[in-house]
Amino acid sequence: MDLAKQFGRSALAIAVVSLSGCQLLQFGSQPHTVSSVMMNDHAESVMVINQQMDQYLSEDGRASFLNQMLVALESDNRNKFKGKDPDTYSWWKIRVQPNQWKEAEVSRPIVDGVDTSKTLEFMDVSYRSKANLNLRSKPSLDGEKLGELNKDEEFNAIAKVEGEPWLLVEQKGMVRGYVHKDYARTNQVNHDILSIKPNPLLCGDEPAPVEPAESELFGNYTCRDLSYELTKDGHITAGSLRACRKKRKVWYIDVPMASSNQS
Repeated sequence: MDLAKQFGRSALAIAVVSLSGCQLLQFGSQPHTVSSVMMNDHAESVMVINQQMDQYLSEDGRASFLNQMLVALESDNRNKFKGKDPDTYSWWKIRVQPNQWKEAEVSRPIVDGVDTSKTLEFMDVSYRSKANLNLRSKPSLDGEKLGELNKDEEFNAIAKVEGEPWLLVEQKGMVRGYVHKDYARTNQVNHDILSIKPNPLLCGDEPAPVEPAESELFGNYTCRDLSYELTKDGHITAGSLRACRKKRKVWYIDVPMASSNQS
């Protein structure tokens, strides 16, 4: 069991026990009032952060705070940010650590003929085809045609080929082939970090596929540790989380690393 980082002048230490996949168990304490928060799933993690914001921020302040979290996660040249809610007179500080490249190997049911030898960047983002598209066996126009997508047909981009403009298409749990990203548009409107669900492929808690034929997919994804403080009238609430990226401006909470402390 590790002791979580202390926040605030008189913040108490928090015991953090790592569970599997996207889960964490946390205990938080306030002076004179002992409380505990069971962070067993993503929804509960989001709930705790929402409760923190409710205590300190107005509706506009919440939007600004969450937007600055996204700016911080996307930033390559800054690691410290701060802001103020003019309605509640609360302040916040946000700090991010350098990007971390995570590697993963997963099994997935795949249509016969799909080449999975390329290194992938895992995504899990909904797309829609701009035109009738051929599904290719490999990320190239020379790839064998394995099927097609109709114009405006929806699909899940399970991954992008690293360094190349090709998306790996998944529909109904089956990987079907590649399409060029220029001929597809994302259905994913840029949302705040609390609105994005974790990538089920990387959490390890989704049901096993029922399809018989499976292949290994090798790839990576980007994560970043973020910590924050909310301050008002001498009281401080702080927290820390790990965010992982699906695509530009689309991040989700992977492992919340500390619960709230108040002083």
